Amino acid sequence: MSIDKVTLPAFLLPSMFGNNLVNLTGWSAPSPEKEEKGINFLGGNEKKIAFLFSDNQNKFLADSHVKFIYDLLTACQLTMADIALVNFFHNKSITYRELLTQLHPKKILMFGISGNELDLPFTIPFFQMQNFGEQVYMLSPRLDDLLPNKELKKQLWACLQKIFNIVMPK
Repeated sequence: MSIDKVTLPAFLLPSMFGNNLVNLTGWSAPSPEKEEKGINFLGGNEKKIAFLFSDNQNKFLADSHVKFIYDLLTACQLTMADIALVNFFHNKSITYRELLTQLHPKKILMFGISGNELDLPFTIPFFQMQNFGEQVYMLSPRLDDLLPNKELKKQLWACLQKIFNIVMPK
């Protein structure tokens, strides 16, 4: 696939470009000594929900994962504006403390990232909600493992219904 033929889904564009494609007001080249070591994420983080995953091939999402995440967000009545999508591979030095300080998440959903990698003082089984401090944590298998596995997706959905208080019509 040629890079010239890549089509981005519309839901990603507002979080990537905001209201303007080009804004040169007050622009100056960043200097290395002024750069902050912040967490690099995609989304607006308006509802303070962090989605953490690890992908060494892509800065954010692989093409195969975009639709899955979009469908997940839609099912949970969320948009990219509501979440912070963090590729842990490109933010490996962060701990849960830095995540809390910089993104202030209320819910932290980890896809294929263990509590140890985030320096959490506890472990969490897959698809179990864990309250710690003022946050709710949930650990899931990697996105690559979820996509082809219908049973894992059912377990994830059951957990997400609890986390986001989603009531299905009878």
